[in-house]
Amino acid sequence: MTSVAPLSTDIGGITVPGDDVSLAVWKWANRSLPTYLLNHSVRSFCWGATIAGRERWPFDRSILWAAALIHDFGLTRLAANTMCFEVEGAEIARRLLEGWGMPSAAADRVAIAIILHMQPSVTLDDGVESVLLDRATAIDVRGDGYEQIDAVAPGVVSQFPRGAFDRLFLAAVSREAATRPSCQSARLVHDNDLAAWMVRSPWSASRNGSPRGAHPADCAG
Repeated sequence: MTSVAPLSTDIGGITVPGDDVSLAVWKWANRSLPTYLLNHSVRSFCWGATIAGRERWPFDRSILWAAALIHDFGLTRLAANTMCFEVEGAEIARRLLEGWGMPSAAADRVAIAIILHMQPSVTLDDGVESVLLDRATAIDVRGDGYEQIDAVAPGVVSQFPRGAFDRLFLAAVSREAATRPSCQSARLVHDNDLAAWMVRSPWSASRNGSPRGAHPADCAG
């Protein structure tokens, strides 16, 4: 069995939850996600937690951690999915988390955040963790809102680098868009022109994954 690195107490100065369920999520993610998605997921947690601190929003760190680490799992099993990848991932997350001892109400909040992170509009009425995951993934995929995390980005990216994330993620969502055109992936790829957005992103202009400039927010998603 592949060994799993111990879960740090913080990443780039951002506190990581250390409860039993969060540790189980970490072990599962290390064994279930390819490196490009694992690193993206951890970075997304860090961006979400940073936004919460800036906005002074109280949030459940364990719920955000679980949602961030599981949110893209559906992209790893597109051939087996019968629903859009985020819906598949949400159902899997709920089962896993309840099996690891997370209360059902909390597991539901994780599942909702995972489903909504692909929607064009998420508000605090949907739950603070849903907003945080939505904004965090927008930052990590498209650089949208990078100025919110610029102070912590170098430390986080040095531990969980981007590598070939842009190319691999675009290929994965494009595969779903081609086979399930009614899913949100198709909106992101075609209507929002994800490929062009990623080229314009400050992430793409960097050598080590730390942006060198601001990125204007000119579309939703």
